[in-house]
Amino acid sequence: MVQEDKNAVAIAVPSDDKTPKDKDKKDVKDKKKSAKEKAEELSEEDKQKKEELELLVQRAQDADQGVAKMAMEALVKELKESTSSMTSVPKPLKFLRPHYSTLTEHYGKMPASDLKRFFADVLSILSTTMQKEGSRQALKYRLEGTKDGLTSWGHEYIRNIAGEIGEEFKERTEKGSSVKDLLDLVEEIVPFNMQHNAEVDAIDLLCEVDKVPTIEKICEEPSFTRVCLYLQGLANFAATQADKVMYLTVGMNLYLKYKEYPGALRVALKLNDTKAVARVFAECEDRLVQKQCAYMISRRKFNHDFDEDDELKELASGETLSKHFISLAQELDVLEPKLPEQIYKSHLEEKRSNAVLDSAKQNLASSFVNAFVNAGFCKDELMTVADSKWVYKNKEQGMMSTVASLGALLLWGIDEGLTQIDKYQWSSDVNLKAGSLLAFGLVTCGVKNECDPAWALLGEQLEAEDGQIRLAAVVGLGYAYAGSCREDILENLTPMIVDTACSIETSAMAAVSLGLVFVSSCNDEVAQAILQTLIERQAVEGALSGTWPHFFAVGLGLLYLGQQDAAEATLLALDAITHPVGKYAKLTVEGLAFANSGDVLHVQKMLQECTDHLEEAESFHQATAVLGIALIAFGEETGADMAVRSIEHILQYGELTLRRAVPIALAILHLSNPKVLVIDTLSKLSHDADQDVAMGAIISMGLIGAGTNNARLAGLLRQLAAYYAKDANALFMVRIAQGLLYMGKGLLTINPMFSDRYLLDPIAFGSLCILAHAVLHLKNTILGKSHYLLYNVVPAMRPRWLITVDEDMNELKVPVRVGQAVDVTGLAGRPKAITGFQTRTTPVLLNFQDRAELATEEYLPATPGTIMEDFVILKKNPNYKPAVGAV
Repeated sequence: MVQEDKNAVAIAVPSDDKTPKDKDKKDVKDKKKSAKEKAEELSEEDKQKKEELELLVQRAQDADQGVAKMAMEALVKELKESTSSMTSVPKPLKFLRPHYSTLTEHYGKMPASDLKRFFADVLSILSTTMQKEGSRQALKYRLEGTKDGLTSWGHEYIRNIAGEIGEEFKERTEKGSSVKDLLDLVEEIVPFNMQHNAEVDAIDLLCEVDKVPTIEKICEEPSFTRVCLYLQGLANFAATQADKVMYLTVGMNLYLKYKEYPGALRVALKLNDTKAVARVFAECEDRLVQKQCAYMISRRKFNHDFDEDDELKELASGETLSKHFISLAQELDVLEPKLPEQIYKSHLEEKRSNAVLDSAKQNLASSFVNAFVNAGFCKDELMTVADSKWVYKNKEQGMMSTVASLGALLLWGIDEGLTQIDKYQWSSDVNLKAGSLLAFGLVTCGVKNECDPAWALLGEQLEAEDGQIRLAAVVGLGYAYAGSCREDILENLTPMIVDTACSIETSAMAAVSLGLVFVSSCNDEVAQAILQTLIERQAVEGALSGTWPHFFAVGLGLLYLGQQDAAEATLLALDAITHPVGKYAKLTVEGLAFANSGDVLHVQKMLQECTDHLEEAESFHQATAVLGIALIAFGEETGADMAVRSIEHILQYGELTLRRAVPIALAILHLSNPKVLVIDTLSKLSHDADQDVAMGAIISMGLIGAGTNNARLAGLLRQLAAYYAKDANALFMVRIAQGLLYMGKGLLTINPMFSDRYLLDPIAFGSLCILAHAVLHLKNTILGKSHYLLYNVVPAMRPRWLITVDEDMNELKVPVRVGQAVDVTGLAGRPKAITGFQTRTTPVLLNFQDRAELATEEYLPATPGTIMEDFVILKKNPNYKPAVGAV
C-alpha cells in the first residue's frame, strides 16, 4: 500500500473553482473597494457642503478684497459651527484638507493688509490638523494674524497652540531672541484655561515659559486647592532645587491668600523654612486654626518660637502624647503589659535541641524586646514593677541598656518617667548610672518641657571622670534635644569631638548627637569641628581605623539631611581626606543630603560607585552607596520600586560588601510597610551563607514590620528562632526583630513620612540612618558592647493614630471612613480620595497607605483642607441636620 503511494503520479486537473485563498483575496479587495466607494459616495447634504466649501476657497483667493473677506467670514462661520465627535474630524476641516496647500501659497502672495491677517487666523486653525509634525505653523500663523478671538476656537485648538508655544519659547531663549509675542499669547490662554477647569494645562504652560508665579493673581477661590495640589506634585519632579522651592512657595502663597493655614504650614514645613512657618502663624487669626497648626508643629518636632503663648506652646510641646496614647490603649484594650515570652511564643517554635546559650545575652534581648513592645505604656512586668531585680540578670554594658529601656517604656511621660529612673542615677555601679542617663534622654525624646530636665540631669555629667558616663550623657543629650538646634549643647559637645583624650567612641557619638540636635540645619560650626577632627586624626597612624571613625561621617551627613546642594562645600572639603573613611564620609553625606529627593542623577552616581570590583578591605565605602540609593529614593512610591529593582541587581551581581548593605537598604525603603515581595527577599537573605548578610536581613525584617504585628513576618521569625537556636548572635537579632515587629503592641510606627506621606520627620529619619550605619558594622556595634545604638529606633516611634478633639481639646468620638489613599492630583471633578473603606469610630489606627475622612457632616475640621491624621480639631457644623429617621 505504502509502495503504491510512493510511486503514484500526481496529475494536475484543471478546475474552474477558485482556490479558497484566491476567493478570500477577492473578498477582501471587494470589501476595500466598497468601503472606498462608500467613503466617496457622500450624502447629498455632504456633497452640497463640499461644493460650498470649495467655492468659498476659490472666492477667498479672489482679487476683490470685499469678496475674499466675505468668503473668509463664511469659512470661519462654517468651521465654528461644525461639530465633531471624539472619533471623527469635523466635516469642514476634512473637506478643506486638499485645499490647504493652495491656501498657504495664496497667503504667501498676498500683500500685507487686514485681510491677510484675517486669512492667517483661518490658516492657523487649519494647521492644527494639516501641518507637518513639528513645523509649528499653527503658532506661526496665529502670531502673524489679528491676535483677536484666540479663545473662541475652543480647547483643542488652545491646547495645540500651548504645546507649540512651549517648543518655540525654548528655541528662542536658547538663541536669545525676544519672546514678548509668545508671552502675550500666554496671558490670554492661561485665564481662559483657569475659567474652564483646565488648571493643569494652565500651570503646564506657565512652567514652559517660566512664569509660574503669575498664577497667584489669576487663581480664583474655587480652584485654588486643585492648583496647590498640582504645584505640590510638580515640585517632586522639578528639574532644579530653585524650581522646586518656587513651585512650593507659590502654593504656600495661594494657601495663605485663601486662608487655608494648615495647607500653607505643610508647605512651609516641606521647605524647612523657619520664616515661612512664622509667617503662617502671624497671618492666622483664628484661634482654633492656630491650635491645629500647633499640633502639626508638634508632629514635625519643628523649632518654632511661640513667644508668650503658653497654650500653643503646650500643644506643640507634645506633652499630651502620653495621656492620649494610654487612653488609646484603653480604648483598644491593650493596656495589659506583655512579657517577652508572649512575643517569642517559644512553644510554637520547632525545637531542634535544648542548647544552653549565654543567658546574659538572651536576657539583654528580652530587655530590648520588653522596651519596644511596651514602649510608651509606662508599665511592664520586668522593670517598672516594685523591687525589680531584672537589671541584675544582665552583665556590664547589658545593665546599662537594660536601665536605658526605662526611657522607652516611659516614653513621653516625663513627670512619671523621671521619678522612676531617678533611683538608678545615684547607683554606685557605673553601668546603672550610665543607663539612667540614656533613659533620661529617651524619656524626653520628642517632647519639649519648660523645666528642661534633661539638660539639668545630663549636662553636668559631660565632665564626669568615667568614660562610660560621659558617653551615656552625650548620647542621651542627642536623643533629648534632637532637632532643637540648641547653642549650649553645641558649646559643650563640640570640644568633645576634637578632644583626643576622649575615647574615639565618645568623640564619634558626640558628632552623631550634634548631627541629631542640628539635623537638616547645615550648621557650619559643627561641620567644621567634624571635618577638623577627621583631618587631624588622619595624620596619626591608626587613628581612623576601626568602626567608630565612620560615625563622624554620619554626624556630618545628618547636618545636611535633605538639604541637597547645601552640602557641596563640605563634600569638597572631604576630598582632603585620603584615608578610606574619606570616601565613606563623602558618600554618606551625599546620600543624606539628597535623601527623600528622588534625584535620579544621584541614584545613578551611587550605582556607579557600586560597579567597581574592589578588594574587601578597600570596598567598605560601597556599602554606603547602596544605602544612599535607598535614602535618595525614599518616600516616593515609583522611585522606591525602581530602587528595589536596582538593589536586586546589586544582590545578584555585587561583591560581598555590597550584598551586606542590601537588607538594610530594603528596610529603609519600607519602614513599617511590610510588602510581600520585600518580606520574601529578606526571608531568603536571612538564611544566607554570609553571617553579616543573614543578620542584617533579620533585623531588617523587624524594621519593615515595626509596629505592624504582621502575621507572615511573625511566623518567619519564629522559624528563624528555631533555625538559629545554637547561634547566640543570630538568635539575639531574631529576638530584637520580634520585639520591633510587635512594637507598642501594634500601635506605633517608625515610618518618618507623615501628613499623608507628604512630610518627612528629619529626627526620625536621622536616627534611623544612625541605626542603619550601626547595622553595617553589626559585629562591632550592636553585637559588641554598643547595643545601646538600637535605641535609635525610639526617636522614630510615633503612634499611627487619628485622634479627633473638640474645641476644648477633649477627645471626641466621631465616625470616620478609613481606606486606601488615592492620589487625586490633576483629576477632574470631585474624585473620591479613598477606596475600599471601612467606617470606624475615632480614635483609629492608620496603616502606611491609609487615609481617613469624616463619615458624617455633624462635625467639621477647623479648616477644610486639614489632613485627617494625628490630632485633628473638630467643630460643630452649624448647618447640620440629622437624617430623618435617625435614632
